[in-house]
Amino acid sequence: MRTGSECVKQRCRSLFRYLGKNPGPWWLSSLRLKEAADTLRNTCWAKERKDRDLDAARADFQLGPVYMLLMGMAVEAGLKAILVAKKPDLVDAEGISKSLTNHRLAKLWNLAGLSRLGSRQRDSLLDRLENCVVIFGRYPVSKTPDGMKKMANSSFQGQLHFDQVERLWACLEKHVRKTIPELFNGTVEGAQEPDTRTEEAL
Repeated sequence: MRTGSECVKQRCRSLFRYLGKNPGPWWLSSLRLKEAADTLRNTCWAKERKDRDLDAARADFQLGPVYMLLMGMAVEAGLKAILVAKKPDLVDAEGISKSLTNHRLAKLWNLAGLSRLGSRQRDSLLDRLENCVVIFGRYPVSKTPDGMKKMANSSFQGQLHFDQVERLWACLEKHVRKTIPELFNGTVEGAQEPDTRTEEAL
């Protein structure tokens, strides 16, 4: 007969497999982060403003990297939803594959089947989002002095970047709808309810 700690461990493993191998929770995380970014944008930046507005400039400097952090994480979770749908064994009993635990947005973008060719602007934006996710959306400095070179590519330029990020998101969402249509009709193929037999035995 299993002990209480063994039962808890089994429940955790079942929940881990269910949430990890199912693209639905990954996409839900992506949507939550996008909603948080939208809330920040709509609250702290006026919809109508004059060029070089002082409040807008202050928001760009103080909150722009945080907005980019949230959007970068939203894009990252969305890309990982696609990758999990394509290859569920990226998550196994031992944990999440190293190829899925990084923040390298450009690489994840390509692995998810979204071409970066022919769009220098998109390449630059993915790099900018990654810089904010890894460093400048969270910390004042990088791990090393050399890493500070990336700060120049992490500044936020208001409406220009809002527009670019929204186009990037629209491209990602379109691809998610194409590759995982089950997410939008309420049934995720291959999704299984977590094994609750252990819970029922308690």
